Amino acid sequence: MDIDALRTAVDAAPLRDRAALEKLVLYVSAGGRVLPEYEEKLGAAEGYQDFLRAIYEDPALKDTLVWAECARLSRRNWLPYFEPSLAVCNLRLKTDGIPVQMGDAVMLAPTGSRDNIANLYVFPHGGFNRQAAEFVTSLGGRFTVADWEFLGVYGLYKYRGTVILEEWDVERPPVASPQR
Repeated sequence: MDIDALRTAVDAAPLRDRAALEKLVLYVSAGGRVLPEYEEKLGAAEGYQDFLRAIYEDPALKDTLVWAECARLSRRNWLPYFEPSLAVCNLRLKTDGIPVQMGDAVMLAPTGSRDNIANLYVFPHGGFNRQAAEFVTSLGGRFTVADWEFLGVYGLYKYRGTVILEEWDVERPPVASPQR
């Protein structure tokens, strides 16, 4: 497959994916030619799905915008590609998000899913592909999430039933709350 065949395949793709695929073509090409780092993958692909798969399966690309777009288009769970510093899985929810206790106030961190089971992942700064998740807000100070106490500044992201906290300026690592 070459860049012209990729464009033709994208034009014939399902309408719901077409805009994202057109954007991906822009990311992997310049001046009407495919960028050198994607040339071999595109040449070996029989269709755009093969091309997406080849990019997604390359661990050297997992921090790039192109990889994030391929993960999104393939509708694949990309979290196993990254190593969290803390993972709290299968939290049962009674609300529309994971409660974040900040003093007397409670905020619900959205999960990006309507399911009543969620996960919490904490990553070091730059420890995951931020472009694959959706940024929600930042949290600063002392707060508690899922019976873990945090102290510092964190970015809060959501992705497919998961709340992700990224350590931005941490005063100390998270500790299990005494009531655990």
